[in-house]
Amino acid sequence: MTVRPKSKPLRDPEYLRAVRLMRCLVTGQRATESLSIDPAHIGTAGKGMKSPDNEVIPLRHDIHVACHQRGEIPVLRDVLPDDVLRAALRALAREMYREWKDG
Repeated sequence: MTVRPKSKPLRDPEYLRAVRLMRCLVTGQRATESLSIDPAHIGTAGKGMKSPDNEVIPLRHDIHVACHQRGEIPVLRDVLPDDVLRAALRALAREMYREWKDG
């Protein structure tokens, strides 16, 4: 049995800085002096590890905190607009097809 070394998650501080300048995925708001936009890592909730930096979404700080308190899935299920959920599911479906087609 060959043991493969663990791959380190992608880290990109420059991209995280750019995400902080994006609009909140939920509200569409941009950061102001009194409102911050956080790069919220998704995908490894409850596993005690942070997702790679290419798996972040821009969220208003209070929504990001709520994700940590209640869990990302319950919060995002409550707050994401239908068009965002549809776009995410379409992207997932396209990725699944691509993986199937590539074998």
